[in-house]
Amino acid sequence: MSWRSIEMQVALPRTQDAGKMQEQQMKQNQHFQESLAGVQLKQQLEKRKQVTRSETTEKIKKEDKRTNSSEQNEKEQEQQSINKNDHPFLGKRIDFNG
Repeated sequence: MSWRSIEMQVALPRTQDAGKMQEQQMKQNQHFQESLAGVQLKQQLEKRKQVTRSETTEKIKKEDKRTNSSEQNEKEQEQQSINKNDHPFLGKRIDFNG
């Protein structure tokens, strides 16, 4: 089987087209791999931040509980001191108008 001149005229441009298509596919695959790597990096960073966020929120919640409990204790002590000062016969208001 020998190649005729007409067949050679058709075959050579097709090989160039095939080479271009192959190069485009390689670039497309490379671009896809780069974008995939970028997405994975973003996901890893988000996961790292989420762990940090949850730890900090737990710390904040614990601190809030401590401050709330201390505030409640202070309020209870104030109420107790006010209740101690209440007298059954004396009023609660003082008249400064003379």
